[in-house]
Amino acid sequence: MQAMRRLSVTLPIALLLLACGGDPPAKEPPKAAEAPQDAPPAQVPVVAAPAGESAAPAAEPTAAPTDPAAPTGEAAASAGEPAADPAADPAADPAELHKKLLDEVKNKRTKDDRARKALEEAEAAGVTVVDLAKAAHARAEGLSGEPERAAAFYEWARDKDPKFADPSFSLAKMAALTGDIEATITHLTEVKKRGGKKLLKTVGYDPTFEVVKDDPKVQELLR
Repeated sequence: MQAMRRLSVTLPIALLLLACGGDPPAKEPPKAAEAPQDAPPAQVPVVAAPAGESAAPAAEPTAAPTDPAAPTGEAAASAGEPAADPAADPAADPAELHKKLLDEVKNKRTKDDRARKALEEAEAAGVTVVDLAKAAHARAEGLSGEPERAAAFYEWARDKDPKFADPSFSLAKMAALTGDIEATITHLTEVKKRGGKKLLKTVGYDPTFEVVKDDPKVQELLR
């Protein structure tokens, strides 16, 4: 009897809800289980290493590729500085310095004062006496059109190397051209003292010595 009464009460309510278009309330979906706040961080898988070696993480960050042409170490520190060129600085190579100074002496465009200074610098730098005398003699030869300037460097070369006969022979030729017989014989005598036999042989046929070749003193030197 009570069941019939409940049915008679609920049935009209259900029909009323259907007539109004209402749907029975939907059940809320079960919420996903929230991770506990104290959960431990994810662990990186570890690859088993051979015996005797410590285990390493399975994946490590790779280093950025390097440029093989890029300078490293001390080279990288000085990459912004230009490389020194030894040839650009004659002082870096004694041979280059010697050549530079001697070429300056031989160049007739070089002023006489500068040429003498270059000879002094060359001697201080270690150039041999023979090379110094030859350079001064070569300069005098280039100045043959200016006898006074040439004579000064012939004398410098003669005095610098007492074994070098060429400067004395050149001075003898200059004296012979001016007709100074006494000076010519004096210079030729010096040539013989220095062992310039080959140079003296030219006196017999060189027209420059025509004024003295028959002089007894000269003939004695040629023997």
